[in-house]
Amino acid sequence: MCKVSLADKMQIQTFREQRLGVTAIMASYPVKGWVLSTVKKICQRVDRMGSATKRKAGCGRPKSARSEANIAAVIF
Repeated sequence: MCKVSLADKMQIQTFREQRLGVTAIMASYPVKGWVLSTVKKICQRVDRMGSATKRKAGCGRPKSARSEANIAAVIF
């Protein structure tokens, strides 16, 4: 088990755009040690969003620490 790097995600995206399946993608790089479920999730993201690296809009924690009220409280 290892993390999938950005370059690996781009390679998986290229294979997916060529209509290769998950097992064929994993068979292309047996030494990488990718987990089947991880490659499936990346392929689903490519199918749904068109990119393996872009995230959904609005995902993640909202940034509230740099609000105008907090900045004004620190400055004055």
